[in-house]
Amino acid sequence: DRILPMDGLYVDEITYASVLEQPGTAVFSRPPGMFAFTLLTGASDDPVRTRIIIALISLLPAAALYAVFRRTGSRWTIFCSAGLAVSPFLILSGFSILPAVPAAALISLALLAAFKGRMLLSGILTGAACLFRAELLIALPFMLLLSLGSRSKLREWLFILAGASIPLLPIILLNLIAGGGPAIAENGGENLWLGTSWDLLTTPPGVEFEELVSVEGEQGSFQEAFIYRAVNAITESPGKWLMMGVRKGMAFFSLPGPGRNMETGALMRSAFLIFLLPLSLLAITIGSVRCFDGGILSTSGGRLAVSFAAAGLAAAFIFFPAARFRTAVLPAFWFLMAWRLPSKKEILPVGLVMLAILSISLLDSFPGAERSGLNHILSAEWNIRINDPDTALDELDAAAAAGYEGADLNNLRGVALSLSGRPLTGLAELRLAAEKAPGSPTVWKNLAVSLWNMGLSEEASTAAVRSLILNPLLRSQLQPILDHQGQRRPHVPGGQPAEPIPPSSTSRTTEE
Repeated sequence: DRILPMDGLYVDEITYASVLEQPGTAVFSRPPGMFAFTLLTGASDDPVRTRIIIALISLLPAAALYAVFRRTGSRWTIFCSAGLAVSPFLILSGFSILPAVPAAALISLALLAAFKGRMLLSGILTGAACLFRAELLIALPFMLLLSLGSRSKLREWLFILAGASIPLLPIILLNLIAGGGPAIAENGGENLWLGTSWDLLTTPPGVEFEELVSVEGEQGSFQEAFIYRAVNAITESPGKWLMMGVRKGMAFFSLPGPGRNMETGALMRSAFLIFLLPLSLLAITIGSVRCFDGGILSTSGGRLAVSFAAAGLAAAFIFFPAARFRTAVLPAFWFLMAWRLPSKKEILPVGLVMLAILSISLLDSFPGAERSGLNHILSAEWNIRINDPDTALDELDAAAAAGYEGADLNNLRGVALSLSGRPLTGLAELRLAAEKAPGSPTVWKNLAVSLWNMGLSEEASTAAVRSLILNPLLRSQLQPILDHQGQRRPHVPGGQPAEPIPPSSTSRTTEE
């Protein structure tokens, strides 16, 4: 709570807790499983309660692992179960209202069912996990590849496929009927496009990212526009895209790994979770080596675990890596490690893989891996929402001191200054934000509100129209200004602007 507010929602948590559909459609725009989960737990009303529930769910993978291997009664099994229970990634994700932990728990239960020979149940649990993290579907073709050449293995794969279709088909049919295509959630195209550009991956969530994802003037739906962009980027330079995919695949193994929409490394250091990273290093190292173990691949549970691990790597290659995305498939590496105590012949390959992962983690500077000061930005946004502008300004100063740059600083500082009774200074900051991010509807909306409350009605109307052109969905918020176009509002010295919606609640961010 000292680092990020536990009683508030930030960035992607906001959309998970409040968004079911694309605006104006009946299409799921975010993971359906996460929407149902946050609805049932009342995340928007009581985030702390939902965080407690997710924290408890984060213990399920360790319990499932122990249930599979307890027959050995070995200390190795106890060590692996305990290690998975205190995985720093599960602990960190256990305090976030995000899909990583529910997906990891369902994957672990699917592995438990597969090791017990209950393939249909394993498939149902796999399908349910895909409702939280759609990229886990990639595990099914990997499982098929590992099953070729054996009728019994193919039969097991068919049971998994049939089971997975039980939770997935209804959602896919709903999206098809609504015109969203055969997708579980509608932001897959956006994520595919994000994975084609370093500029996109290095731009933090906020008004500058909002500019990049604008589809103003493009034909089709949001996702059609993003898929078109992604296909263009890939076909224009396939070699560049492949090399970028290799780099992203390397980042999948780095520790702590890219944070995407929060500073994972800074959070781990502040919460002392960094000292638990060697456990994850051991699991990923031994688990990776075990992916080529014939004995493990002869079992249905082992093949499924390898398929989940491969799916995580493939998702990083195709889309983009993020530490909390890897959290969903992390139990698969632990299950592979728990198979047995490392043998003497495994020492050399394990050592080489561990050296490679350490080298990637320490020497490879993955673009966008750590956005210094981003956590302060997230905290500032929350303090603006709860009308504590002074604390927000302190957080923004801390973000700037940490090296954070860009229009978000000016936009948030302008809002906070206006709310704290310094509208002239706030207006100057918002003008700077509009210069730096002229394609952001959020910046123009906040500028319009500030200008209106300063009595500059003509400029306010111009800014409101500009915001509306960029994002027509802001009409209801800007309607009071639009209704009085051409009318001068009397200037009120020191007047307070109507409370603007912070950038993260109107700009598009990505997490699925």
